[in-house]
Amino acid sequence: MAIKASNNPKRVVVKDLMRDSTLWDEVKPRPTDIVIASCYKSGTTLMQQIVNLLVRGDDDFESIHHLSPWVELHLKPPEAETKLIESLPGPRFLKTHLPYDALPYYREWKYIYLVRDGRDVAVSLYNHCQNHISKGYKNAAFIDNGPEGFSDFWDEWLETGKPRWPFWENIKSWWSVRFLPNVILVHYADLINNKFQELEKIANFLNCPIDSQKKELISQRSSLEYMKKNWQKFEPPGVFQPQRFINKGRNGRWREKLTPEQLQRYETVISERLDSECANWVKNGGSLDNAL
Repeated sequence: MAIKASNNPKRVVVKDLMRDSTLWDEVKPRPTDIVIASCYKSGTTLMQQIVNLLVRGDDDFESIHHLSPWVELHLKPPEAETKLIESLPGPRFLKTHLPYDALPYYREWKYIYLVRDGRDVAVSLYNHCQNHISKGYKNAAFIDNGPEGFSDFWDEWLETGKPRWPFWENIKSWWSVRFLPNVILVHYADLINNKFQELEKIANFLNCPIDSQKKELISQRSSLEYMKKNWQKFEPPGVFQPQRFINKGRNGRWREKLTPEQLQRYETVISERLDSECANWVKNGGSLDNAL
């Protein structure tokens, strides 16, 4: 079934060492497509597995990254990725780390955006970068993984998003469209602390039937223990030290790492970059009304 042309009048182009937003122009849209988005380190792979279990009902696959490609990643041959995306059965669920205003927008699509407290994101991103070897990517030698010490890593990341891309701007772009009927924002803390409730919310958003038996199955097969045990399914091949992509999955580790001065700077930055309602939700999660 054909769908109307993309309607995102403020769409911007993002191009950096890892991402090229114009690669989304190669995706031939289908009305059942689902976009799973985050800035980074906010539960993207977890959500990919949850959506997979909701729409497909099993995890009989070799790699989630073949089943749910990161569309704008341009460190792999784009022709092969486009061919892979086109070959996927529907509903497709595609991954992105782009801000909303760099993506095509279709009324028929469903967009799930994941958010996590920046303090937890920074700790997870630091581990991610320390274990990033990138053998599976071209131009791997040019990827900056930031300072070796966490304190220096934190100070640079908080202000700029380096060694990846801006964190606050990414959140702001999605926060601004949270009331669209085909957009839902999900907080990582809620996803791990109130999993059954969040599973029901996501299932309803995607119009997927769910009962107690299916909730149990999804909860078990998207647990940290299950995903770590089956790490080959969820870790990008040749990109990280083995069994390091799925790491702790636990919030609050920043308490052991950040000084009082760094914590105060976080409060200052988040209040400057986000409005008060958004800043409070990023730090704490909780109920968020996604409907007008």
